[in-house]
Amino acid sequence: MKKNIQLITLVFASIALTFSSCKKAEDNITSPQSSTNGTPDFSEKGTNPDDADMSAEASAARHLDEAYLYTESNGVNQNDILCYKQHSDGSLTLKGTTTSGGTGIGSYKGFGLDGQGALALSDNHEWLYAVNAGSNSISSFKVHSDGSLTLAHTESSGGQVPISLCIYHHYLYVVNDSTANISGYTIGAGGTLTAMTGANLPLSSSTAHPAQIGFSPNGEYLYITERGTNSICSFDVNISGLASFDQTFSSTGVTPFGFSIARNNFMVVSNANMGIPNSSSCTSYSGVNPGTITSINGAVANYQTASCWLATTKYGRFAYTANTGSDNISSYYVAPWGGIYLVHPSASRTGTAPKDLCVTPNNYYVYVLNTGSQTIGGFHRAPIGDLVRIGTTPNLPQFATGLVAW
Repeated sequence: MKKNIQLITLVFASIALTFSSCKKAEDNITSPQSSTNGTPDFSEKGTNPDDADMSAEASAARHLDEAYLYTESNGVNQNDILCYKQHSDGSLTLKGTTTSGGTGIGSYKGFGLDGQGALALSDNHEWLYAVNAGSNSISSFKVHSDGSLTLAHTESSGGQVPISLCIYHHYLYVVNDSTANISGYTIGAGGTLTAMTGANLPLSSSTAHPAQIGFSPNGEYLYITERGTNSICSFDVNISGLASFDQTFSSTGVTPFGFSIARNNFMVVSNANMGIPNSSSCTSYSGVNPGTITSINGAVANYQTASCWLATTKYGRFAYTANTGSDNISSYYVAPWGGIYLVHPSASRTGTAPKDLCVTPNNYYVYVLNTGSQTIGGFHRAPIGDLVRIGTTPNLPQFATGLVAW
């Protein structure tokens, strides 16, 4: 009997040790208690790789011979994809437009098409995907080396008012706002989109009013921010790309909107808080890959209005959020343990009503759509989450939406 007890004890001790070791290897994060004063060193003792990209050496090595930025017009008569050439100083020149094979919706609920992820680029930037909110469809485009596009395929979105889409390898999912559902597709040769049987599924509520859909880094889960329910719902995705409803998480922060994956696979979400003046925030969540998201250090206020669109830097140390109601951009630092800290409530002023924003792949430029002033604002990143304005590009279509770059 004593031997059996000893054996059981050894087994449980072994399991506990194995779990502890695996968890340590998987998370590879530092406890917040390691910060002596409660606030981490944003520069990471001079080793922050996102700040290293701001060095003179990195700047000299930066090449922008072929770099492009895309948005869509969201026009009610014809939806066009606009291609802008990025120059070495960050300025933009309109290179051309390509019809999308569908129509936009123009003004929607009085605000235009308000969602993050109307456009998506494949990892190798060979393909671009777009929503056509007016004709309830999605389109794929071949991206050529000179940035120009060729329309490849247009397919029904499986619902009404597609607002956001995402891709993982050869799977694409779109979320429809009016019908509060998602629809999944396989991406075939030549950019063809084929709807998957059983992949047209409802969100947690008919009043979900989704803002964004996105894959977990490992592709095993889909997450959708639901403004109408103050929730983030998740779908399990099997090895064949087929999604099934998983669960709904209460948002830590009111009106969850845009999100992006930061360092160590933490997810940072903006909280617009119903547009109440000076009351917006952001929240970081752990457990994105396992499908069990948990708020890390709550809704961290930025004291701005209508924080909606959010983007993270290349190495995930900083997050920027466009504050549509206060016409500026806030910046946050993401600590190794996933906690977020407000760096600059206003890292820079913008044009009127900033919406979509993106960080370029070279990790140096940040662009934002100013839908009120119908411009694209350009910035170059500076150390510790700061931004320096480099100018604006005029004549943006009135209801433009979506912003991606390569």
